[in-house]
Amino acid sequence: MIMRHPILLTTLILYLLSIGTAYAFSLEVVDQLDIKAIKSIKFKQTDEEFRADVVVQFSTSAKSAIKFRNANFLITFKDDKDNEVYLGTTQSEELFFPASEDGTEKLKEENLAVYVGKNDLDTITRLIKIFNLIGNPESEFTMILSGTTQVGTKARRGWIYQGRVEIEDFSFHPTIQREVLFK
Repeated sequence: MIMRHPILLTTLILYLLSIGTAYAFSLEVVDQLDIKAIKSIKFKQTDEEFRADVVVQFSTSAKSAIKFRNANFLITFKDDKDNEVYLGTTQSEELFFPASEDGTEKLKEENLAVYVGKNDLDTITRLIKIFNLIGNPESEFTMILSGTTQVGTKARRGWIYQGRVEIEDFSFHPTIQREVLFK
């Protein structure tokens, strides 16, 4: 069968090679994306649950615009003794990061809507740990995003998307005095 359809075989091989190339290209582009700051965290409480709006400042030096589509992330904070405090989960339909044609760093703020948890003692205990970690100017901490998303890169005639891509330990470690505003 392979001998009878060489065009089909050649097309299949080229398709498989293009998937690998596009995947490698997306990873290269995502490597040029970074978290610069946590601008604010605004908590909302209802009778049933806690939610938060976390405004994060990203930077990119990628020459192509990047989109995260259907992003499902877990947000965790880690202190200098590797103790982790789970904040919550976020689901974003789309996060857009502009292109940097000249290679200079471009900044973009994104609001991450976070489901923190039920209005119960476990959630309140986690929130107290987060307040103590972030609010203490002497503490060293890291914010970590982990999860899955579809990574899109801008092409001349549209967007090229990968299937679900897992992002693990995409982290932010503040190096200057923090100004995270709790609201």
